[in-house]
Amino acid sequence: MICKKLMLCALVIAAGPLAGQAQTDLFPEFTGSVTNVAITHNGDKVVFIGEKGEGKGIFESVKVNGKWGDPMSIPVLRPMLENQIGGFSFNHDGTLLLFHAKTGKSFDIMYVTFNNGEWGNLTRFDEPVNSQDDEFSPSLSVDDHYIFFLRPKRQIEKTDEECKEIVLYSRQSDGTWVGPHEIPRFFNSGCQETPYLCADEKTLFFASRRADTTPEGKKLPDDVYNIYHTQLISEEIYENGWTIPKYVSSLSTSYNDLSPQMTTDGSIIKNTNPKKATKKQPNKTYMYAASDDVKPKPTMQLFGVISDRGTKEPVKAQVVVSDMITSAVLGTYTTDDNGRYSIYLGENGNYKIDCFKEGFSHSYHYERIGYFTKNIKKQFDTTIFSTVEFDLNVFDEEIYNPLSPKISVYDSTTSELLIDSLQPVELGKYKSRFNIGKTYKVHIESPYYKPQDIFLNTIADIFYNEFEEDVELSPLKTAMVLDVDAGQGGDSVMVKVKNLSRNETRTVVAKRDKDGNLIVELREGDSYEIDVAKKGYTYSSTKVDVSKSKKTQKLNIKLDLLTKDTKMTFKNITFEINSSELNTASYAELDRIIEFLKLNDNVKIELSAHTDDLGSEWYNMRLSEKRAQMAAKYLTDNGISERMIRTKGYGESKPIVPNTSDENRAQNRRVEIKIIE
Repeated sequence: MICKKLMLCALVIAAGPLAGQAQTDLFPEFTGSVTNVAITHNGDKVVFIGEKGEGKGIFESVKVNGKWGDPMSIPVLRPMLENQIGGFSFNHDGTLLLFHAKTGKSFDIMYVTFNNGEWGNLTRFDEPVNSQDDEFSPSLSVDDHYIFFLRPKRQIEKTDEECKEIVLYSRQSDGTWVGPHEIPRFFNSGCQETPYLCADEKTLFFASRRADTTPEGKKLPDDVYNIYHTQLISEEIYENGWTIPKYVSSLSTSYNDLSPQMTTDGSIIKNTNPKKATKKQPNKTYMYAASDDVKPKPTMQLFGVISDRGTKEPVKAQVVVSDMITSAVLGTYTTDDNGRYSIYLGENGNYKIDCFKEGFSHSYHYERIGYFTKNIKKQFDTTIFSTVEFDLNVFDEEIYNPLSPKISVYDSTTSELLIDSLQPVELGKYKSRFNIGKTYKVHIESPYYKPQDIFLNTIADIFYNEFEEDVELSPLKTAMVLDVDAGQGGDSVMVKVKNLSRNETRTVVAKRDKDGNLIVELREGDSYEIDVAKKGYTYSSTKVDVSKSKKTQKLNIKLDLLTKDTKMTFKNITFEINSSELNTASYAELDRIIEFLKLNDNVKIELSAHTDDLGSEWYNMRLSEKRAQMAAKYLTDNGISERMIRTKGYGESKPIVPNTSDENRAQNRRVEIKIIE
């Protein structure tokens, strides 16, 4: 919206007003006429048509360190002199030079582009800006949304065929122009020339030849052009919200005063042309320090350089300014080749400045501006980047252990494989760097886990250069059916599952299928030890390997009713060689006995130890007794009452298989419990 008072110049070289000087002849060395002058909003460059010793030409002069450089001819425009070229003005940053020229039988609005230090790329505005009528003297708003220019007046006054009127067109979001829009009728009283919209987008100057009087009441001649000034006081530029144009006496003479253009610091440049120019009275260009009553509204100049965060080199980027509250886009601009930008922000606004480039990130800056009485300058340098760092951490969903899956990266749009396999920097941690401008699919796959895809969208507005994602992979499960034969009351069966592959133990609340079987879900590819117990019954401990090929497996378990003389054998209770000291590996088996006795606290057991036939009979008897006592001590140290245990050593006297091989001897080295009460 024009009411937000947005302005931008992409290249700024400070140029102060000519304080203390009423008027200055800019280029006295041009002995002939100097006409059609145009100046950039920041006052660092002028273009004009002038006559020097070598003849008439189109010239450009640049201000450096407060002084104008020697005017240089613009080669691309030299042939246009034959096309009655004129009406020069600049866009917001001086990279477009707009003008009118005769093409065929009519005048059209055109522009050239400044790039790599020279003007080129001659372009004609499309319809409807250019029409079958003549178009003259364009002035483009600094947000590039609006253009004022002239057309022949529909109702000719005093049969003056050269009388023109001001028209206004606006640019749509797709780049097309629409218009003409309604503007106040008093803009076009009489005949108009050279409209110019200032950088504040609220101050409009133009030359007018109309019936009027000075503030002192003196009648103005209606046969010469005088300078007029109006300001926008409504929300829309094409509504009837402009003040009545006022005659600017400080800028008007008895001659034709044309081409008024004002810089942001309040310096005005204009042409003063006699009714009929002669060598003694040529058309000349002057610069004035504007009086306060015609100066544009104060602005904040936000300027700086946009560079690549990685290479530190400047970036030619886009700058989009929008209203922070409504998100309405107020202007879209491009920096110069050196990444330099300069935005003029009007008072009483909330602005969001978005700096970006295709294939790069975004950088945001916010300005809340109130009312101020003078121009303000503020520097804001920023960086954007073309790659993002992606940190990926992969865990087991259940036990949170880090995993080392295979990770492949694809372009999600084309399915092109970009990275076959990311390498971890440490267990479960991966790092990669992705170019901005794609949506990436990261495929994570590990044996015995459900594969998972995550997506990283770098096409959207990216303003962070580091992304971290934690991914929890779900293990594949197999249903293990426990067909427990345990008499009546199967609901009281307790199941304990130990994952031997991961040294993880958990008590399972088993579900039942329609046939009444207990079901536990086990991770595919792991080894388990499954303990099943029921009060008043023996217990079962079984090792199983969960196959990936089967979705359901079955384990048959039989629990016997506890009676006097019921025996249970424990083979994993081992001792050091020729010693009664327990091996650490024995504790898990002894813990099972503890749980059994806590479940069945009304029994009394005989804890017996047995050996193989290696060694003397007497030695083996004594060794087995000591081992039985050590096992009993572990039980009592862990909460089992001494009254529940009686120990007995049998030595080699009761083998369960012949001691004819190492395998058989291992079976005979055992600990048993027997129910004695």
